[in-house]
Amino acid sequence: MKIKSFILPIFALILSACSGGSGGGGESVFEPAVDYTVFPMIENCAEENVREVKYHACRNSRDIYEAALASAKAKNQPLMVTFGFNTCPYCAVLEAEIYDPKNPVTSEDVTQYLSGEAAAEFGDRKISTVRLHARSEHGLKLANDLGVTRMARARGWHRVWSPFVVMVNPETGAMASESLWEAKEIHCDYAANLAVNLENIRYVDRGTPQLRRARCPKT
Repeated sequence: MKIKSFILPIFALILSACSGGSGGGGESVFEPAVDYTVFPMIENCAEENVREVKYHACRNSRDIYEAALASAKAKNQPLMVTFGFNTCPYCAVLEAEIYDPKNPVTSEDVTQYLSGEAAAEFGDRKISTVRLHARSEHGLKLANDLGVTRMARARGWHRVWSPFVVMVNPETGAMASESLWEAKEIHCDYAANLAVNLENIRYVDRGTPQLRRARCPKT
């Protein structure tokens, strides 16, 4: 499973490919946290003119996030939040890279980058996922309130870029992101990125990874 530079703040500028991880076969580690259609449409709001709406400009981001957080907590799963928008080209690349049903990121892909103890603790658990609209007024406000905008600025850009991926511990509210605006290297395998974020939110304990988390030059 490859990771490309959309994982970085240059998400929206440069795409670099690195070889990495296993992928292929097995069941995806990702599980949708919510059904977006249950949230009411905002009056006098028009969605982007796209074939499939994945990021909802016309459904309130806070309501979606809070429901996703509650769902993840009830399932004892970490929550992966992606801020993006439907016409963002690198959001589409991210979708293809990590949600490809023919080559899914699996729990096994992730746990190979954890310590043996943490891998056993995580097991075949899922990661809940939710998408939030990064350019809507309500999406931007939520990003500000959650501290995601501050996180993006600390990583070198003036606002939340797209896609910006954050992992959340639903029990503690701890957040982590491996996204960086200026970076010379990135994880070669997206599963390694996920493993690091799981440790950073204290969802699993840190330890010596079973497999080295190789990094590739950003090109």
